[in-house]
Amino acid sequence: MNPIDVIAFDADDTLWHNESLFQETQVRLAEILDHYAPHAEVMARLHETEANNISLFGYGIKGFTLSMVETAIQISRQKISAADIHEIVMMGKAMLDSPLELMPGVEEVLEKLGADRPLFLITKGDMLDQRNKVDNSGLADHFSEIEVVSEKDSATYLELFDRHGVTPSRVIMVGNSLPSDVLPVLALDGYAVHIPYHVTASIEQTDEEPDNPKFFQLDHIADLPVLIAAVEAQADE
Repeated sequence: MNPIDVIAFDADDTLWHNESLFQETQVRLAEILDHYAPHAEVMARLHETEANNISLFGYGIKGFTLSMVETAIQISRQKISAADIHEIVMMGKAMLDSPLELMPGVEEVLEKLGADRPLFLITKGDMLDQRNKVDNSGLADHFSEIEVVSEKDSATYLELFDRHGVTPSRVIMVGNSLPSDVLPVLALDGYAVHIPYHVTASIEQTDEEPDNPKFFQLDHIADLPVLIAAVEAQADE
């Protein structure tokens, strides 16, 4: 019997590029603040501020922009100019307006895998921003369900799967983040595929390495159909 009923995908840095925008913007922020503090201190303070603000702002570009402004004010001891604050705000707007770039092979993979089972898109962040990205990606029609959540933990996944009548152990989740896409689903006895992105946001980093027969790692999403076929073949043996 086929062990996988649903294939679920993360969005940012799994289906399309995203974190590189944040990295580029952080470099510019450090340049703006370079006469107040060294690069490493700016990055450390920004990451600390982001972590402290997640419970208020959630994930996404809008919260990131507010955290940049707060960091700039703190590091400059309130001396930063209105012109620099304006540039930081415009940097955030530019990120929101940036064109979307799909990962190589994404459309082909979704078309192939969606031919015989439902595909879910499960992404976290600002609702409007994430919905705009999904619409701009041109991929929405491949998914039977699109969920934007504020957090990706086991409780969230369990509620989501239960709401859609899906058994967690028969789901395979595909994403670039171990803490958000892999570990919570493995904890529910589901399958998980990690496809690392070349840069990882500080809030998505972990030292925990999964030791689980339902965990897999790939270099490219284009290899996913072969992997899933192998998992299903092994289950039939």
